[in-house]
Amino acid sequence: MPFNRERLCWSMISAFAVLLGLSAPALSADLGGSTKDAAPAPWVREPEKQWTFSFTAYAWLPWISGDATVRGRSVDVDLTPGDVLGALDWSTLPAWFSYAEARYGRLGLFNDIAYAKLTGSSGFSRSGPGGIATLNGNVRADYTQTTIEFGAAYEVWPAVPNGAASSTAFDVLAGVRYWNQKLSVSAGVDVNMALPGLPISGGRVFARSGSVDWLDPFIGLRMRHALGPGHKVTVRGDIGGFGIGSDLTWQALATYEFQIKTDLDAYVGYRALSVDYSQGGGANSYRYDAIQHGPVVGFTARF
Repeated sequence: MPFNRERLCWSMISAFAVLLGLSAPALSADLGGSTKDAAPAPWVREPEKQWTFSFTAYAWLPWISGDATVRGRSVDVDLTPGDVLGALDWSTLPAWFSYAEARYGRLGLFNDIAYAKLTGSSGFSRSGPGGIATLNGNVRADYTQTTIEFGAAYEVWPAVPNGAASSTAFDVLAGVRYWNQKLSVSAGVDVNMALPGLPISGGRVFARSGSVDWLDPFIGLRMRHALGPGHKVTVRGDIGGFGIGSDLTWQALATYEFQIKTDLDAYVGYRALSVDYSQGGGANSYRYDAIQHGPVVGFTARF
């Protein structure tokens, strides 16, 4: 059966909905004793009524796979983490990844920034007879992507029973994700000939997207499970686009966080981010339909 991203997204959201109804008692029983031993009600730990802040600097090394269309010319995208590292543009800021969150009671406000600039990447290749590389191949790409996310989280289940060492809380999420992409793909040519809409320089033909940006609304769920003092697991999923910006975008993130000193945590995890966006038509069309997924590592400071 062919891979279906949309079916995967809805399956993921359905799984989170089931998790919302079933996980807290089970996790408490696994890590804090049986549910029979815990007081059934009320849930006793309410979020503190004061502002708290956290800032995370992290690194993300993804695989990137999918396809792209630039000025009507299509290419396949297939980069490994090694390709990404090798193509980072160190002449400027090559990458930036950060996450910040402010919380007051049940409410959280968050911001995520992910930026990377690649140059001379060889992880792009021709895609069928309309591909840019139909002359003699040797495809290279310069690619810059920025995503800036603003959102709010509201804790709907502060699940901390009396006497339990572990705790589980669930948040609903809503926000917008801003995308900006610049993609320039070039291929070698054997002769210095004019191609409609494609400039030639130094024996290479270029298809350049210019700056392309859009906004995607999203909704999601997040589970925060404290295994015990200084240890926490976070699982997040969201889905968005809905044809307002992209046709479809989704994200999944799972991390294990551990305290290394007072007010400083380290974490490891895995993140996947997918988007299917298109605009224009014919020789002016632009499309980016790809998934980025790979390990994340980072440090979180708390204030």
